[in-house]
Amino acid sequence: MRLKFDGLLSQGLGVALLSLALGVAQAQPVAKVRPKPTAAAAAPVVPLPERVRELGGIEEYRLANGLQVLLFPDATQTTTTVNITYRVGSRHEAPGEYGMAHLLEHMLFKGTERQKDIPGAMAQRGVRFNGTTTVDRTNYFASFNANADTLAFLIDLEADRMANSRVAKADLDTEMTVVRNEFERGENQPFAVLSQRVNAAAYTWHPYGNATIGPKSDIENVPIEKLQAFYKRYYRPDNATLLIAGQFDKAATLALITRHFGAIARPATPVPQPYTVEPAQDGERSVVVRRVGGQPILLATYHVPAITHPDTAPLIVYGLLMSLQPSGQLYKQIVEPKLAVAAGIGGAGGAEPGTVSAFAALPPDADVSKVETLLLDLAEGRTAKPFEESELARVRDIAVNSYRQQMKNPEALIQQISGLIAAGDWRLLFQLMEEIPKVTLADVERVRAAYFKPANRTLGRYLPAAASERVEIPAAPPLEQRLAGLQGPPKVEAGEQLEPVPAVLESRTKRATLPSGISLHTLQKQTRGNTVVLQMQLRWGERDATFARNGTGMIGSLMNEGSGNLTKQQLQDALIKLRAGLNIAGYDQGATIFLSAERDTLLPALRVVADVLRRPNLPQDAFDREVKASLAGIEASRQEPGVLRQEATRGHYNAARGVKLGHPDYVMGVDERIAELKATTLDDVKSFYADYWSANDVLISVVGALPDGLAAEVDKLFGDWKKPAAPKFVRHVPKHLAVPPTRIDAIARDKANAIVRLHETLPLNTEDADYAALELAVHVFGGGGLESRLSERVRQKEGLTYGIGASLSADFWGNEGSFAIQASYAPDKRERVIAVIKEEVERMSAQGLTAAELARAKKDILEGRKQSRADPGALAGGLTSLAERGENWAAAQKRDDVLAAVTVEQANAAWRKHIKADNFVISTAGDFK
Repeated sequence: MRLKFDGLLSQGLGVALLSLALGVAQAQPVAKVRPKPTAAAAAPVVPLPERVRELGGIEEYRLANGLQVLLFPDATQTTTTVNITYRVGSRHEAPGEYGMAHLLEHMLFKGTERQKDIPGAMAQRGVRFNGTTTVDRTNYFASFNANADTLAFLIDLEADRMANSRVAKADLDTEMTVVRNEFERGENQPFAVLSQRVNAAAYTWHPYGNATIGPKSDIENVPIEKLQAFYKRYYRPDNATLLIAGQFDKAATLALITRHFGAIARPATPVPQPYTVEPAQDGERSVVVRRVGGQPILLATYHVPAITHPDTAPLIVYGLLMSLQPSGQLYKQIVEPKLAVAAGIGGAGGAEPGTVSAFAALPPDADVSKVETLLLDLAEGRTAKPFEESELARVRDIAVNSYRQQMKNPEALIQQISGLIAAGDWRLLFQLMEEIPKVTLADVERVRAAYFKPANRTLGRYLPAAASERVEIPAAPPLEQRLAGLQGPPKVEAGEQLEPVPAVLESRTKRATLPSGISLHTLQKQTRGNTVVLQMQLRWGERDATFARNGTGMIGSLMNEGSGNLTKQQLQDALIKLRAGLNIAGYDQGATIFLSAERDTLLPALRVVADVLRRPNLPQDAFDREVKASLAGIEASRQEPGVLRQEATRGHYNAARGVKLGHPDYVMGVDERIAELKATTLDDVKSFYADYWSANDVLISVVGALPDGLAAEVDKLFGDWKKPAAPKFVRHVPKHLAVPPTRIDAIARDKANAIVRLHETLPLNTEDADYAALELAVHVFGGGGLESRLSERVRQKEGLTYGIGASLSADFWGNEGSFAIQASYAPDKRERVIAVIKEEVERMSAQGLTAAELARAKKDILEGRKQSRADPGALAGGLTSLAERGENWAAAQKRDDVLAAVTVEQANAAWRKHIKADNFVISTAGDFK
């Protein structure tokens, strides 16, 4: 489980809605006992679920025991998602129980009497799974390549977990330390800590002020009896919603749901509901957090109504109007003049009144008082300028685009809906989608005046007031009244069902060399919403020459500033109108451009991209902002464990490689990175662009609903973008160089969490005869999630870490491979963690993996590849990689076949050949007092 804090700044509607859960704890583990009727019992006949309604393609059903069922079938999808949401979160916890909902989420992965190894069973079927806990709800979700048997297994599992999870003392003893480690990891994050402290100060009584993860004392001391009682109290059919999306047989699925869930009785006692109401705040509140490392942050939080209140839509619009780049007033008046590196407003209520927050992240040398005054004056409307109708229209367009993107992806949409179930009703998503385009400027000004007041604010500094002022938060109207006028959403174009296997993909792939020499690879696939993605790869130069030039990595981001024909705002508006997304990444020897659009907008969007690539603005003020933001980020990272660990080890690696500053393989230190950045000028950037950026060497891959005339338009837009003097691309082929083993420990003061890395270099590439065998062995050892050897021993059995894993790195070219193990832990457990990891490495060498482990790893990797090939963006990247290597999809199939044919003997031999327990560079960082 990892602690996750949702961002406060949103460029899209979906993220803004999700910010109703500001403290989300995610998990993957766990457990308890309650009798459930068995097949042998004489069970009564359970009627099929009653159909309640249909909206936006989602069908709602209800079982007699109260279980709500939402089905979103889409026969064109190749995957299925199963999600069960329980209406219980941290707001349902009593003193002494804080963090219990999240801890129980972990325990539900520990198993039942019938399913004793849930992570293993998931991995065996190639299922990607997880769980999350928020203030209002807990959910468990799983995604897999559509398969009737896997769906039946998951429906049976969720019914079994609802009634029969173990929730045992032995499991709690190990999982408690895992959750505690997750808590400690959150304590290492400055923004997360500040958010938690401000949130706690903002609430006097309501449990929304409590962090979802809970305090360390409750995590460590919660009695198993309380956890078991909490499970019995809230894990019940009338407090749950089962959601299934993607490809599945609806009739068969309803029958399975009835069979497995229908026999679970609804308890006679109603679900207990919290009743604490937060009183109106009567004056500014403040909190100061002082920690080592990080950068200055200002965070102002204001109370707002529950998400079911009509003011939610204008509050979301207000946040977007203030935060968008480059039109938002926070951006223009704080970020653009380089007073801060980021600023924004976001948030919403939950099932009960919640908060919206304004924030600013500052460079180390900032005038904090000046920025604080400016931030509050803007957020609270004292110095803000009136909004214009054109700005409001832009936000409406973003809302419509966001809605279309969500409707294109049933799995993502059902996750979004899961967050609204506990807030009152899944239909709230569609209600907000209808209301946001109707918000007026008068509505925006009204909610700003109503809620963004000093007396309703919690900030990091105390400010006395001349008079007391209370902001009463209005109650939300009856939900049925709010939803009475709701209409169904417009339909999104359906996609086709295409089996994502290499042979089928090859039959849809076309390759061509255009008259200008551009290499164009396309894969026709009718996608949901007529989505199409394009990846363009530009290449040039030789490694040593390009590495010597400064600012090569800044050009891509500076292209967001517009072109000779488009300002930054006009560029953003054009992409919004075209329902397009653009990302440009530049580097020493090339650039990668990723464009997503729809069939009728791809070519117009490509014209915009051509204008930006060929005539970029590259303005001085944007360059200065980027340099300042980068410097602030580097300075803020100085005291982070990961940076301190690298600072301590880089000398060892540089000496082993025999390289000095200026060599491409040299690992730079923090001060050297700062010096290089300060020495970089805009002239450096512009001269590199002038010398290298061109379409001399271009590879373009396009996947999805292809428009007519694509090849001709590509050749027209880029065919004459040539620079004959630009040096030709020369691929660097890396060579293996052994790094001698050593042990290095770094001190990271005032950090609750420590890290360790064990690393060794390997003479290896992906085409070596034993690569597939080693890949499988590493997956069994530490790459397969909770069921891996490392996780089973270090996390599950010993409870020493929240996160541990092993990874294998190798490329198609050269032979510079490596193997690494990384883990986080409490600082006082350092030597035990290292000792246990070494024991497992030696056990793997001595005993080897088993046939069952190998079979599970094969399925997990191959299913993952198949899932990736169902995604248009991943397919475009796959086309590009194959083209670079001069291969087709048959090569991908061959790699799958080679991996599937690996034997136990080959996997064990590959491990013993390459992985040596005494070859590791072991490095740690933490507050080892």
